[in-house]
Amino acid sequence: MKVTCQVDCGNSPKREFLKELSQLFAAYEIDLAMSYMDEDIHWTLVGDQAINGKENFAAALREHSDNKVKELILHSIITHGKEAAVYGEMLMENAKHFVFADIYTFKSAKGNKVKSIVSFVQLKSS
Repeated sequence: MKVTCQVDCGNSPKREFLKELSQLFAAYEIDLAMSYMDEDIHWTLVGDQAINGKENFAAALREHSDNKVKELILHSIITHGKEAAVYGEMLMENAKHFVFADIYTFKSAKGNKVKSIVSFVQLKSS
């Protein structure tokens, strides 16, 4: 998988954390990604469903693991206190193209465990 990051994560540990986490999600490295999640993680897929708990979150990701990402493009990573946002695109091996924005809330300002994610995902037309 090719990763293009238009964001300088230089001296921002949270930005680097979110860049790495985005790559883990895109590569379906689910077990490693789950190590960054709070046990009571809450994931809202806007317009689709809400998923509660680490086990349910991992199961939901596994359901989509056959959708291989060819390229992950990260346009923006914004962090402030206990909150953060990632905006990017995923070009899939099946030629689909998704645009996404993920809003993160961390368990603490330290930012080492994710408490919730709200995901906006849109299929981009050609």
